[in-house]
Amino acid sequence: MNLADTLVYADIRQLRQLATSCGLTCNLHSKHDLIQNLHNRLTSLPFCREMQEKLTWEEKRFLLSLIFEARKEYSREALLSRARKSFKEDIQHDEHERLVERVLKCGWLFRMQKPHSTVYAIPSDLQRRWRDIFVKEVRDAAYGNYTKPDVYRDDTYVMAHDVQQLLRFVQTNRVPLSKEGVMYRRQQQKLMDLMAVRENPVDGKEWRFGYGRRFRNYPDRLALLYDYTYHQQWLRERAEGLTLTEEGMRQALAQEWEKEERANSLVTFWLLSYKKAIPAIESLWMFIVSICEPEWLDEESLVHALQNWVCPFYYDTEEEVVRRRLLSMMVYLGILSRGMVTADSPVYLVTNWGKSLLNRTQHCK
Repeated sequence: MNLADTLVYADIRQLRQLATSCGLTCNLHSKHDLIQNLHNRLTSLPFCREMQEKLTWEEKRFLLSLIFEARKEYSREALLSRARKSFKEDIQHDEHERLVERVLKCGWLFRMQKPHSTVYAIPSDLQRRWRDIFVKEVRDAAYGNYTKPDVYRDDTYVMAHDVQQLLRFVQTNRVPLSKEGVMYRRQQQKLMDLMAVRENPVDGKEWRFGYGRRFRNYPDRLALLYDYTYHQQWLRERAEGLTLTEEGMRQALAQEWEKEERANSLVTFWLLSYKKAIPAIESLWMFIVSICEPEWLDEESLVHALQNWVCPFYYDTEEEVVRRRLLSMMVYLGILSRGMVTADSPVYLVTNWGKSLLNRTQHCK
């Protein structure tokens, strides 16, 4: 529903409150006048820019979780949950409730009465407007590279291929497991030698939790691959070792034409696995793709521009969340390309498949 339709169905009390907060001089008793004047004001780019400058980071993170969202309506409880997760520190008293009220007062969300309930909605045209505003804000803060790097990697479908490498490794090798159900380091190294990306086994010196079932046992990329195949019920952990299920045997022989379907499935599983640690990840990946679409962006400036848009997760700082949990994983999944301008200057650009994935996802919305 766009803004014009939303205003028609919105609560008259909110329309009057909005008109007052926007400083409009119109007939507060005429819904027609209120709708016309509010539509003109709320769709005005200068007004939106003015509002942008007044936003707190909590308000920005809260709005970001909504403007790429597929849902059209929210309950108050759902909004309060998102508002609570927009704060980096433990909230005091009813700060999350005041945040939702401020967003309603500014006209980014609308309260609408239904026969048996009250729902809240964000108009689709305002969603697009705020996407554009936020994307421009980060692009302006990040340093762009206008020349194509000499060396870059595009891992489109590579992780999907390595799913088969994992399955075939288990199919053709005896893979014993420790008492904790984990592959021994020697087996991990043999497996990773077959994969497109070589990682080092986990050394036990850092706290690892919150990003998947076996994240604490395996390096980042391998952990996602392993958790994915286990979740799909293609792997079976037994006392005698790691084996394939009947479906796992079939998947080990899957044809290459299935690679895009599997790549899509891996992205969906990544979002599911990381959502507890990064609640807004379903919006953040699309936000980053939109930011990295027109030109190569420098890693350091991109991390600096994005770090306030995320919250820390225990021992992961905001910088680590952006660098390791978002940018690095989006490269592994083939959503972003990673290039090198100099030996210590990585840059990022969305891949063609990443663009296609974003377009399909937003089209479904």
